Amino acid sequence: VKAGMAKRIEDVLSGAGINFTTYADTVPNPTIENVEAVRKLYLEKGAQGFVSLGGGSAMDCAKGAAARIARPNKQIPKMRGILKVHKKLPTIIAIPTTAATGSEATVTTVITDSKKNYKYPISDFCLIPPYAIHDYTLTTGLPQKMTSTTGMDALTHAVEAYIGGSLNKTSAVNAEKATQLIHKYLYRAYTNGNDAEARQNMLEASFRAGLAFS
Repeated sequence: VKAGMAKRIEDVLSGAGINFTTYADTVPNPTIENVEAVRKLYLEKGAQGFVSLGGGSAMDCAKGAAARIARPNKQIPKMRGILKVHKKLPTIIAIPTTAATGSEATVTTVITDSKKNYKYPISDFCLIPPYAIHDYTLTTGLPQKMTSTTGMDALTHAVEAYIGGSLNKTSAVNAEKATQLIHKYLYRAYTNGNDAEARQNMLEASFRAGLAFS
């Protein structure tokens, strides 16, 4: 919101006559409180879906809130693990502003219990957003440190997927391609934040790493 990215989306929605409400209080490692606040806002406004703009934390928050809307009688701690949501979610349109976790392609969300200082990993196929938009111009303003650390996050996903015990042919292809792209373009994106080719290819690398990881 402070960087003006949200306004770009808001202007498009307003121009199309689409009503929306913006929630901008998501914290790094989104909390149960964040998820419940979004769920409450969603229901109060009679919303029909999510546009999740930001890094992995923004997407995790949207995924968690969507899961709670789909399963109103099931709290976040009860969803911990694999296939514990198992219900069709409201539509999520994911728009990443970092080339990092590839959350727009993954089956996972991680929600933090701030009182217990505990993270609940939730994995289910329904958590994969059906739509993702990769617009490199949303990443050109990232500071160098954010560019480098998020890029290494994507590389970690690719490597973990490749050496993991559940590797398959599709995962291998995506992990290899992600690694090649990061090797070629991360330093370019780091040294010149406005390098369009580097930024777009880093978004693809993050996406492919997310696919490989999932």
